[in-house]
Amino acid sequence: MSVAGGRLTDALTAPEEVFMWNGRSDGVGGPREPGVRFGLLRAAAAAPAMLGGLGLVVVATGGLGAWALPVLLTWMGCGAVALTRGGERVAVRVAFGFRWPGPAQAAVLQPLWSAALTSAGTLADDVELYVQRNGQLNAYAAGGRSVAVTSRVLDEHRAGRLSDGQVVAVLVHELGHHATGATRPMLIATWLAAPWCVAARLLASLTSGLSGRQAGRVLAVVGVCGVVVAVVRAVHQGRWLAGGVVAAIALFAVVCPLADAWTCRRAEFAADRFAADHRCAVELADALRALHGPSSTVAGWHWRLLATHPTPDDRIGALLAVPSGSRVSCWPSLGRSAGGGSAGCRL
Repeated sequence: MSVAGGRLTDALTAPEEVFMWNGRSDGVGGPREPGVRFGLLRAAAAAPAMLGGLGLVVVATGGLGAWALPVLLTWMGCGAVALTRGGERVAVRVAFGFRWPGPAQAAVLQPLWSAALTSAGTLADDVELYVQRNGQLNAYAAGGRSVAVTSRVLDEHRAGRLSDGQVVAVLVHELGHHATGATRPMLIATWLAAPWCVAARLLASLTSGLSGRQAGRVLAVVGVCGVVVAVVRAVHQGRWLAGGVVAAIALFAVVCPLADAWTCRRAEFAADRFAADHRCAVELADALRALHGPSSTVAGWHWRLLATHPTPDDRIGALLAVPSGSRVSCWPSLGRSAGGGSAGCRL
């Protein structure tokens, strides 16, 4: 889960003072450095794709003559703009469909967001809360200051199938992503890598459409064999640089997605721990059960290696393994719970 920030609408009084978060914790959630390391590791894993995107833009602008460099610098500058508050607001709206909560949504979110900020021990200053129109039960953290819940989460909460405490715990988890800095560099990294990713997806879709799944696996094997042959021939001919470049590209194509997925899984555990250290372990575990249901097994080693989230069972086990003092609920004042008082009701 992740959350994206957004300011509540004018339907709420003094929204900027009440519904923003400054990214600083009270120290209970652990040091900031590990989260910064998560963000840097994700950016490093995306570096080959960013370089590939840069190369594609250079090739695409090669025929522009004197305009090539200004266009290239403008493209890179647009990515840097996403690091600003205004740029991030535009980026999350365009890329993820985040929107300010409407009046009815704001009325529901106001006490929950305030409780999440209080629980996390943060100031209302830097993180903005949004709603994403989406039929899935989820929440998101994006950039350096954005948190979002899907409209389905609000619908389930209104229906009484998600308790106040569960929603607040999810919000605290997403605040944990920002407190650990895990999402901070990813908006600009996504922008810079976009040309390469789009080209790769188009090529993969074309290959899949022409060959089908089984033939696609054969093509993958042929591709691996082709890389090996190319490297061996280059070395045999004394072209060490060319062989090294081909081998490095092939290695990055395998290692970088695995490294990014591993880093994402560790960042999820860190955000869960942040929530647990702020006394949301029980509610977050119940929310995970409600969001994912009783079955949480991820089939196949390939999918396990590339999964960006740990299995819900692993996350729940880790949450409930924290010291008992961190698992004491701090939500009795919120009153209503899902299913007539059961905080662990499933969707």
